Amino acid sequence: MREPNLYVILSHALIGSGFFFLYVQHVRVIFETRTNIQQLNQLEREALLRREDALYYAFYKRLADGPDFWHGYEQLKNITDIEYPHSVNVLQRFYVLPELVTAYFYHVVRAGFNPMVQPMQFYLEFVWLMGGVTLLVLYLYGTLLSENVFGGIYGVISYLMFHSFVAKIYERPLARENFAFPFIFLQMFYLCICIGRIIHRQKHTSRLFMIFAMSLFTACALLSWQFSTFIFTTQILIVMTSWNVSALPTGLANAFALDYSLSHLLGHALAFVMSHGNSQLLFTWQLSVSLSLFLITVVRQLRAVRSRRLGHAHDPLQNDYFSLKFILLAQLFASSMQTKLLELLNRAGVVNVPDGAHTHYCDLWAHWALQVNVGFVAHLSACNPLYERIAWSELWQLVKTMIVKPYCMYGVVMLAMFFRRWRKSGAPATAASEEQRERARNYVLEDFLEEHRVSMGDMSNRQTEQQLQQCFRLLESCDYDYERYKRAQERLRKEQPPARDDFMQDIRRLRAQIHRNSDKQRKERAQGSKEEEKEKEKEEEEQAEAEPASDLPSKEEKEKPKQKRSASRRSSVVPTTNSQILNLHYMYSFLQMLVFTVIGLAVRKLFFLSFTQGCVIAPTVCSKVWYHRQRNIFWSVSLAVFLLSMFDPGMVNIREEYFPTRFAQSGDDLDSMLEWIKLNTERDAVFAGPVEIIGTVHLTTRRPIVNHAHIEMRQMADRTEHVYSVYSRQQSSDIYNQCAQLKIQYLIISLDECTNEVRDDCDLLAIWDDKQPAYQKYPQFCHELLHKNVPSFLKVYANDHYGIIKMFSQSVQINLKHNKMPEMSI
Repeated sequence: MREPNLYVILSHALIGSGFFFLYVQHVRVIFETRTNIQQLNQLEREALLRREDALYYAFYKRLADGPDFWHGYEQLKNITDIEYPHSVNVLQRFYVLPELVTAYFYHVVRAGFNPMVQPMQFYLEFVWLMGGVTLLVLYLYGTLLSENVFGGIYGVISYLMFHSFVAKIYERPLARENFAFPFIFLQMFYLCICIGRIIHRQKHTSRLFMIFAMSLFTACALLSWQFSTFIFTTQILIVMTSWNVSALPTGLANAFALDYSLSHLLGHALAFVMSHGNSQLLFTWQLSVSLSLFLITVVRQLRAVRSRRLGHAHDPLQNDYFSLKFILLAQLFASSMQTKLLELLNRAGVVNVPDGAHTHYCDLWAHWALQVNVGFVAHLSACNPLYERIAWSELWQLVKTMIVKPYCMYGVVMLAMFFRRWRKSGAPATAASEEQRERARNYVLEDFLEEHRVSMGDMSNRQTEQQLQQCFRLLESCDYDYERYKRAQERLRKEQPPARDDFMQDIRRLRAQIHRNSDKQRKERAQGSKEEEKEKEKEEEEQAEAEPASDLPSKEEKEKPKQKRSASRRSSVVPTTNSQILNLHYMYSFLQMLVFTVIGLAVRKLFFLSFTQGCVIAPTVCSKVWYHRQRNIFWSVSLAVFLLSMFDPGMVNIREEYFPTRFAQSGDDLDSMLEWIKLNTERDAVFAGPVEIIGTVHLTTRRPIVNHAHIEMRQMADRTEHVYSVYSRQQSSDIYNQCAQLKIQYLIISLDECTNEVRDDCDLLAIWDDKQPAYQKYPQFCHELLHKNVPSFLKVYANDHYGIIKMFSQSVQINLKHNKMPEMSI
């Protein structure tokens, strides 16, 4: 990897900036086209946000509506209306770094530049900018790996043509991955820069800056998305394995591994401090694996220092598999000790660490891979469309365009080149003109004189003449084709090293022996005498005479015809494999894409990881392997594949984004229910309901809620199971007791799930029947609730999609008189 100059850096920055602003405008227009947000009122805008997106925007709204940033910041430390009646430190429990940064700059802009700026508009602009950062890094990353600007452009265009496979920033702008992945991508890109710089310079420089930058990127990702720790864990494992099988000097590899592991540890520590002591960050796989890598590297360093002190000449760690053997054992040991330590601390009451996202995702993978019932919430999450497996039809469309088309084109070109060489090598000898033969013999003669360092006067030597005749016979066997002669000579030179190489090795050994003898005599002499100085000069003269003639420049090298022929030979058309394909920065990027692919095929929501990394890798593979010297062929083939993919399905996908045929605005009539809640319920009324809309209820009405969409948290999973018991076949008294424990006053139910019928495995009733098979003989409770009078439960509102149930004490009989909305009376 060549280090770019200032001009190249500025040109890449200019091109990347163009893609940055283009993408920002692209997603902004798509979002406006789909939602028509400029024409909506505040309640309708906020009603567009569902699940945890609504919850995080509620945090941002609290920060933005305050008189200053720090007023809202202090409020987030003690929130009682999202897990009522418990008090929650939002800064410690949730991933609110994007909201904090956006709200801070919102107050800066409102105070000094634009007092009329709208909070949601400002927030969405921040989201589009983060998407632009992702595309900018993608361009730079692709250019770095392909060593060609077209590789970066090809990756960007592929990303835009198949935008439906990415994180869908225009459908869920507030999703945590939209904020975390740019930092993850930056960290991966900078890691590749550091690895390439080490390979190029063979030394590790700017160590403090590397640790600082990677620690900052790691901390920002950890504070923005709970899945970041899984991605960094896979990265550490890949780097650990690749570094141990690399051919770099052990000291250099150890220095980099030490700084790399230290950056992860410092990033964890920084995230822990900024989150006000989020205990989940202390018990992650990333922390255990990075700590293992740090300890392994320290042990290797200590062994190397000890060996140098003992005077070992060889590298004691070269060809040593200490780390490679110890990697898995250290990982298993650290993970098991982490689990045991967590269990002991919980039992002792020293710290109360709730189960984090890793337990939830492990339950999901167990549910998909083993088809076992691991719990109600895991089954509920598995039925979420965001977590379903990607359809094979969609995957085939992507593979066909990104892999099949390019490789078919590359294969056709390579077959054509192969048959051309085969036909040329196997064709019968044609009568070459006398001029062509004489020119080829002159080329061979000049090469022979230059290679053996002989002059025309030395041609009378019998041995020299025989060697020259062998070259002429080889030229004749190649039909006086100078290019074929050079290739044949190169093959012979590889199969049987010439005697000249042995001669040169003898000369080098003689020089080394002379130097050793000179040093030995210099140490033994106590005083220098004139005779000894003469002997020393004599030895140096003999040593100078023993210098090989190859070190002296020849006159033929300065001739212009020779330079032209050398240039023509360097521009050979033979496709050669670039040895840099095995460079660590490329190996890491490719292996990381494979890991992302496995994750993305299991979880649809995470497929954007594989696709984005694939946009970086796809245009680089063939250019590095086959077209390192043939840039013109690479450009022609890649441009042909690009044009074939641009119109179908590229333009079709882009048109579908702007004018979707299957997309429609939400028709669940949520707005009317939110208006009813604001007009007909108390400000402190406690609500519970489906995780898809309960966060929206809290955002728009400011009513306290007992559950939310972060069901990967263990305590929230238990609450969600109690709230969803209304969809089961349990008795009314059991359901009432569960809701009463949570102090629920109003319970929102989805009428589509209260049909008392099982349509598929993802129906809530089917999930409850799988969990409680003994209750299958009873009717569904919410179905009975909608059609009969049930003590302690009273239906106070209903539309086509949702109903609201008022809960009151069993010891009190009341007649609830509620005001109806004008729309309902009409």
